Amino acid sequence: MTRNLKSKVKAYENVSFIYDELMKDVNYPEWAKYIQNISSEFIRKDSKILELGAGNCKIANLLSKKLPEIIATDISLSMLKSETKNVVKKVCCDMISLPFNTKFDLIFSTFDSVNYLMSNKKLSALFKQVNYLLKEDGIFTFDVSLEKNSLELLQNHAVEGSTGSYSFKRVSKFYKSRKVHKNIFYITGADNNVVKEVHEQKIFDFETYFDLIFKAGLYVVDCFEAFTFKIGNAGSDRIQFILKKAKY
Repeated sequence: MTRNLKSKVKAYENVSFIYDELMKDVNYPEWAKYIQNISSEFIRKDSKILELGAGNCKIANLLSKKLPEIIATDISLSMLKSETKNVVKKVCCDMISLPFNTKFDLIFSTFDSVNYLMSNKKLSALFKQVNYLLKEDGIFTFDVSLEKNSLELLQNHAVEGSTGSYSFKRVSKFYKSRKVHKNIFYITGADNNVVKEVHEQKIFDFETYFDLIFKAGLYVVDCFEAFTFKIGNAGSDRIQFILKKAKY
């Protein structure tokens, strides 16, 4: 049978079907614990919490056991629908155009979701949104991939797998001159048709984050190598930022 290739699909429209398989080696409980440890001195049990780029909501669900006032957001409706337990409130929206008037004690984002913002303008828009939505003593914590991570991923640039009635291949490419990391997914369904889904991420320079954070009226409380409490730098593969509102 000839396989048809469909390529014009939204990010995560079909990857949502294979996402759990892609992330099978991720230790969600440890990740949730890390977020909780980062934010423990800033939040209480009744704190209002907002997750950006929540995906399948697994981290939000884990955090909600101790922090029930949490809202999970994602731009992909397919990803939000893939979580069927409905433990937390879910809102489909863009992280640079958030539909909230509520102020939050903690805003967080995981797994380099922020890298999906493809320009300085969009990254700046995120920081301005966060500034508006954070309480005066609230924090925003998020992780990002740096160039070292993209170069390491190229060493294992093709990954194949299957789950349920789907099989897939993921090919990673890094365009160093444009600072763009691209993941190309070829997903085959039970009907033997192949869907091509392309994900692009901007690998911003380390210093760019500090510049745009400052311009948005925020400041960096801490900057760690992701999943640790070691001080991060431009040579790290992934960085965990913790931000607060500047008080001038």
